Amino acid sequence: MKQLLRNLNDYFFSSVKREMMLMVTATIVLVVGAIVIVTYNVSIDLQMKDAKANDASKVRIIGDNIDETVININRLMDSLTQDTEVQALLDSPSKLLISEVRQLEDHFLSKVMYSSDMFNSIYLFDTSEQLFHLKFGSRTNDQELLNYNKYRYDTIGRTTWRIDNGVVYVDKTLRQRESLRTLGYISIEINKEYLRHRLQLEGNRFTYVYDENGGILIGSHEDRGLNTEELFAQAKLEQNGISNVVKIPPYRNMLLTTHLSDYGKWRVVSVVPVKEIARGPELIGLWIAIIGILGALSGIVIFWYSSSRLISPLNDLKKLMDLADVDNFQHQADIRRRDEFGRLGRSFNHMMRKINYLISEVYQKEIAQKESEYKALKAQINPHFLYNTLDTIRWLAMYGETGRIEKVAVSLAQILKASLMNSKDMVPIRTEMEFIDAYLAIQKNRFENRISVSIHMDERIMDLMIPRFVLQPIVENSFIHGLEQKVGEGKLMIQGSLGVNGVTIRVIDDGVGMEEERAQQLLEGRKTTAFSSTTGTGSGINNVHERIRTLFGESYGLSIDSSPGSGTIVEVALPAKQEQMAVT
Repeated sequence: MKQLLRNLNDYFFSSVKREMMLMVTATIVLVVGAIVIVTYNVSIDLQMKDAKANDASKVRIIGDNIDETVININRLMDSLTQDTEVQALLDSPSKLLISEVRQLEDHFLSKVMYSSDMFNSIYLFDTSEQLFHLKFGSRTNDQELLNYNKYRYDTIGRTTWRIDNGVVYVDKTLRQRESLRTLGYISIEINKEYLRHRLQLEGNRFTYVYDENGGILIGSHEDRGLNTEELFAQAKLEQNGISNVVKIPPYRNMLLTTHLSDYGKWRVVSVVPVKEIARGPELIGLWIAIIGILGALSGIVIFWYSSSRLISPLNDLKKLMDLADVDNFQHQADIRRRDEFGRLGRSFNHMMRKINYLISEVYQKEIAQKESEYKALKAQINPHFLYNTLDTIRWLAMYGETGRIEKVAVSLAQILKASLMNSKDMVPIRTEMEFIDAYLAIQKNRFENRISVSIHMDERIMDLMIPRFVLQPIVENSFIHGLEQKVGEGKLMIQGSLGVNGVTIRVIDDGVGMEEERAQQLLEGRKTTAFSSTTGTGSGINNVHERIRTLFGESYGLSIDSSPGSGTIVEVALPAKQEQMAVT
């Protein structure tokens, strides 16, 4: 993922045209997104307010419809139980004849014929058995027929509603008006389709009518995954007639409205998923988003083609600058425009002419000066080395050491012969160490066993290239200015290693050392009175330091770490060159 983001960043921000296209696209997307979000939030807020008011009104109407149905059925039950003819027939001391039962049936039919759409069945019982069963609906299952059971009726003759196995019944005791003696019982099975019609069903609304115990009198949808018991418990907590958004599984946010009947018996509960209410705002937002996307695509296409003319001068300048990167400064920009790009092209042409002048008049002179300085530094090394070697021979001659003089002369001849035969300015470290071995042979003859030498060179660097005679002046100064003046035995160590930044060679002695200011004077080539004329001026250190910096840059060269009485460490930092560098 990080690599993909990096590639996309490189692609878009490596071109002004693509960068501008990205900014235009981002601007359009942000504007369209802001419009969609604001429109949706404002629309959903207005829609929710309208939905709450509308839902509260609908639930109140549903509650009124249910109350009206209950009142009508209760009045019908009162009419049937208080009817004079019905009471007269049931008040007979003997068992009713079949003709009398038929007379009761006809009388009941005449009473309910205009309200028969509300019922499925009407049952009439005397005090011991069923007298008749009138069927109005399509229910024919014998298991759903009522049996005689006087305990289901109210003892003081009130009309009661009950739900038995999902079937709604209205029950009432038929009592003699004067004596209030029980004459029989009436039960009416309510047509649930009639009740459902009174709910004013809608496809996205779930409406339930509960009794006081939480039993469902009727429901619009009974198989949608809603937990009707939890819904009833939640409805009891809500304020009557006020719509609120609540979380109800599995639909999450739902608009819930409850209405408690004026009789205090029935509770209407209506819930609507908020996502159904939000369909309108979502559709508006979707169309705005589609229009915005089409607008963004159109804007990108138009911008892509129109920007080609605008950006083309930059592409021409880029090609010329690519040529300048490879030191080709001869080309001129041909931008014939009056705007900023035209001025930029003219400025570029002026800059190219100036660069060509600097190259021809200044840069070439500077190169010639650097080459002369380098040759002067290189020429200073060999005479100085020869002077110090001859000085060593002079000391040996003073003590009459003719045999040792011969060895020193042979070693000197080897060094001079190698110097004359090899005209290359860069040599392998292995060759440079051969020069050092010859020089150490000279110094061992002079100091005998007073100075011990150890060499530790990483084999990986032995074939890498360094400037010729870069180590000999450093070793020479360690002997003459460090170890020679020390009382007692001395040690010299030469170490070479390969690191991340290149080759590091250290020349370490435990001689008399020097102060920090004196070490800085050696590196900078400033004159100092610390050296006598018989031991040299110490200019070889500065020559080596400047030679390395001239060849490889300011980050390479020598560094000196020394303090009086504790010795000196001279560190040489060089690049890891594997091929010889041509220097004239």
